Amino acid sequence: MLTSLRQRVPAFAAVLALITVLAGAAIVTAPKARADNGCQEVVTRGGDTYCVFQGQQGGGGGGGEGSGVGIDCDSSGNISWHGTTYKCDLNGWSFSGGCYIRLVEPQPPTNDPIWGSDDPSTSRVQWEDCDHIPPTQVGAKQIVGPCVGYCAGPNPVELITNELQIAKPDLGMAPPGGPGNVGFVNSNVWLWTKGLDTSAQTRRAANVVGTRTFVSADWVVSKAGGGTIATRHCTSDHEYTPDKGAAASPDPDCGFQFKTPGDYTVRVTTSWTLVISQNGVPGAAQTITSTPNTTTITIQEGQSTNG
Repeated sequence: MLTSLRQRVPAFAAVLALITVLAGAAIVTAPKARADNGCQEVVTRGGDTYCVFQGQQGGGGGGGEGSGVGIDCDSSGNISWHGTTYKCDLNGWSFSGGCYIRLVEPQPPTNDPIWGSDDPSTSRVQWEDCDHIPPTQVGAKQIVGPCVGYCAGPNPVELITNELQIAKPDLGMAPPGGPGNVGFVNSNVWLWTKGLDTSAQTRRAANVVGTRTFVSADWVVSKAGGGTIATRHCTSDHEYTPDKGAAASPDPDCGFQFKTPGDYTVRVTTSWTLVISQNGVPGAAQTITSTPNTTTITIQEGQSTNG
């Protein structure tokens, strides 16, 4: 019996040694588990370095350390990870003061009532969620606050100029243009821009004020192979309706007659004056023009009503 036991002990020791070696190898080669508060990605935006979390729960309500699982963001929106301090970012939401915030995109225009007395050049409209982890836009409210972290954007002059750019105008014409559409020689043609807002528009940001003033809707009629045959600078917006019959537009600058048959192109742009003031001092007036809108029409001999 003793002899048998002596024979088994070395064998058992050898097996135990082998298990120990294998376990050690497993410890060395197995990937380390991600720390509970590990960053999926570290990114730099606007001079701040963010620890980005995706789909995990984040630090939650109230100041101090966040109470969410896995992300210990303090009330200032910072987290310490591997000895470095980062800004917290959870699915694109920054953590600040016990709530998650996220920029509203696109930002409301500078004349939106939400700005109140806040300056659109130094503040941003943001979603704020104080009740959900992870945060969600559903149930969040919109607030105006200072930029938190990255808050790049155009400078005030660019911001105002961009907002006061001109949209492509609608093109109203009777008889109507378009492929296959026909009009007639000597018929009265009406031109309008379908409810164009000609009121003066003003935008403000910081010490910059921009004012855009309507000048005219500029119409150009060209004949295929024959160049421009008519230009009109229309400042009214009289829309043709069937009850007008064959009458001319009440504004001569918004109508004309084709005198010869053929294929024609009709184009309209709108022109505006833009003045940008800084610190109460107006700059030189600029003329800005919309993108053109174009249609075609074939003119034939004969007479018809405009519709």
